[in-house]
Amino acid sequence: MAARILSPARNIWRQEPADDARVIVDAADYYRAFYDAALRARRYILVSGWQFDRGVKLLRGPDAVGRGSEIRLVKFLDRLCERTPTLRIYLLAWDFNMVFALEREWMQRLWFHYATNERLVFRFDDADASGGSHHQKFVVIDGEQSFLGGIDLCEARWDDREHRSENPLRVSRGRAAKPYHDLQAHLVGPQVSLALRELFIGRWARTAGGDPPILADHAPGPAEPLPPPSRGIVIGGGQVGLSRTDCLSDGKQIREIEHLFSDAIAAAERLIFIETQYFSSRRICQALVDRMREAGRPRLQIVVVVNQRAEALKEEIAVGLRQARNLERLREVAADTGHALGLYYTLSDGAGQAQRATYIHSKLLAVDDRFLSVGSANLTNRSLGVDSELHVSWEAPPGESRRPPSRGIRRLRVSLLAEHAGLEGPAGIRPLLAIDGLVERLDALAARPGARLRKHGPPTDGQRRALALVDPQRLPFDPVSPDGDDEDDDAPTDERAG
Repeated sequence: MAARILSPARNIWRQEPADDARVIVDAADYYRAFYDAALRARRYILVSGWQFDRGVKLLRGPDAVGRGSEIRLVKFLDRLCERTPTLRIYLLAWDFNMVFALEREWMQRLWFHYATNERLVFRFDDADASGGSHHQKFVVIDGEQSFLGGIDLCEARWDDREHRSENPLRVSRGRAAKPYHDLQAHLVGPQVSLALRELFIGRWARTAGGDPPILADHAPGPAEPLPPPSRGIVIGGGQVGLSRTDCLSDGKQIREIEHLFSDAIAAAERLIFIETQYFSSRRICQALVDRMREAGRPRLQIVVVVNQRAEALKEEIAVGLRQARNLERLREVAADTGHALGLYYTLSDGAGQAQRATYIHSKLLAVDDRFLSVGSANLTNRSLGVDSELHVSWEAPPGESRRPPSRGIRRLRVSLLAEHAGLEGPAGIRPLLAIDGLVERLDALAARPGARLRKHGPPTDGQRRALALVDPQRLPFDPVSPDGDDEDDDAPTDERAG
């Protein structure tokens, strides 16, 4: 019998029931779901994020038809406050490092806080550990429904599931933006929403100055009906686990997400499916190596979808070299042990034009179609140690592979792989259904002329030259520990991997 993964006090902070749960794929559907849910709010809206843009259009194209003129974030939220006197809105954004200054909207405190209704309160979060960032992206509305995942309410994140190379609706500050893939969970139910409300209030209290949020438990008059279900893929009601990364003021680290990922990988019997923006984590790479080298265990299908290259030079230095080393190490161990390993990136739908890489911003881990985790944490040392992160997870009871949440996890896995490969219809997705031989079939899809799914190659010549000169684990930009020290006596070692 497969080992249970979710473990209170080790890899989850809270386990709460959800009346309904879905995973929304890409920001076009998430922004619409957020808009519909916020439109019905009567008591409070709590929004935590790494980045906000005041002018981001929440609705675009057909979604905006007949919806009124206030579809930009700040104007929409301000209008909600004016329309509903009982409503209070609180936004908590990372007080970003100046290295991101050219990528951020300036004077946000003015635009979000002072130029809006007094019941719309904006605050910068400056409570991170040294070198860390506030990276939790979640929303709580009236203690009834919540969203969490990897998507911020900002312009450059918007895209739909077609990921066309050119899309006139996909613009950021007046310029064309790149194709973008991401995930956000939609949870309905009071218990899980109240747990996230508690997390938001605690985080708010740690920031400098200001009064605590004023949150009413009830609003006068009849309750507004919940919005129609979002376009997300249904996972179903039941227990969900909430896991965090955080580094507290007393130096204590909360590494629940790292433990969760390691435990899920160790428990895998057939399949590990990962989507991640970066893959530089030493411990997660080691967890995969340990599982592949474990004697007497079934051989796995391991599918990793990660960006082809770092987005900018600073990211290549910070995580790109570590990622190249990690992927090369996994190839070597898989070849040595006989596990099927597929490392992929994905291209946009060119539609007769030059294809562009679709930027992978999602953070997902699924195991055996019985376990799923979605959230904000990348597979980097920083995300799993010093940043604030948040994940939601589902686990099916052993032996219930044909019931929720297993059916929903399988449906999501197939849907995501079909999106990456550009497949449609029953005949198109049929090769993605079965677990056995999945990597071989994905490799065949990636080998077709014009394929959107592509295999990662070995490190580039430039990366090899850099790796010959420097050990990327000794670079200070993606530390294992909050003080920047990469010495880690607790991490297992693999002498054969060097």
